[in-house]
Amino acid sequence: MTARTLSTLFLSFLGLFSIIFQPPARAERHKVILDSDLGSDIDDAFAVALLLASPEIEIVGITLGHGQTDKRGRLACRLLYETGREDIPVALGRPTPLLVGHPEFTEPDPRQFSWAEGFTTVEPIETPAADFIADQLRRHPRQIALISVGPVSNLADLLQTDPEILQLAKRVYSMFGSFYLGYGGSPVPSAEWNVRADIPSARILSSSTTEITYAGLDVTAFVKLKAEQRQALWSQRSPLTDALQALYRLWGRETPILFDPVPIGMVLWPELFRTRAAHVRTTAEGFTVIDESRPPNSRVAMSIQTDEFLERLVDRLLRQDLKRGR
Repeated sequence: MTARTLSTLFLSFLGLFSIIFQPPARAERHKVILDSDLGSDIDDAFAVALLLASPEIEIVGITLGHGQTDKRGRLACRLLYETGREDIPVALGRPTPLLVGHPEFTEPDPRQFSWAEGFTTVEPIETPAADFIADQLRRHPRQIALISVGPVSNLADLLQTDPEILQLAKRVYSMFGSFYLGYGGSPVPSAEWNVRADIPSARILSSSTTEITYAGLDVTAFVKLKAEQRQALWSQRSPLTDALQALYRLWGRETPILFDPVPIGMVLWPELFRTRAAHVRTTAEGFTVIDESRPPNSRVAMSIQTDEFLERLVDRLLRQDLKRGR
């Protein structure tokens, strides 16, 4: 065998070796905009935390709606600042009347707001929430997952300006509605909070031309953070878990039901969920109804692997090391 033949074989071997052992390309991150009513129930803070702790997620922005949106924005800005993520834009929706009466929340001025009272180091951007969402969807067509976990006034404002704008989203997920089960596992569906807090906006969203994936009470109402899981989080002593603990104490109740992280889990871990196609409409009383006589316009979550979801969420929050100066 000649030297040239040996050289050729050696180079071929190197080429094959590099192909076989080449490191896998890094998966493209999910671009996400979160629309939230941070500061009312405690689950919104856990939703933001899960996004921050997930390396697969690129948070394009956080928008705030319902009630005193300026105080919600200040809360979001401090939470991002404490974790070194003040680069994430925070945009405010218009103030709206604050409806009280949520099973987990009855205060007209949530105590969590006090955690960020007087905080001015980071401020929300000047662009209104609906305009910010529209700008980002046009800038990144079919790339952004829009996740709504509060009353949907910002999304309704968006649709009233441009009824087709949500077609530019990659997917739209919403913690919204009650289809087969109500609060507390009741077999009678409830007028779910995010719908009832702004029924006109909810009706605009559910009648839009975009397929929306709904995470309703049928799956979210069972996601209860256990005492041992809370203890593990509070013992971690990171800026993010310290912030969650402070907000939890201000919230002032015992067992959080983590409604709002669920649609984020649908982006991260779709294998934990079973959904079905359905035609969803919202009644004038705030009930979400599936009309079997009409073609599907959405998807509805039917089941969730609750224990596995909670284990993954807690693991994410324990493994993160978010802090200033990174």
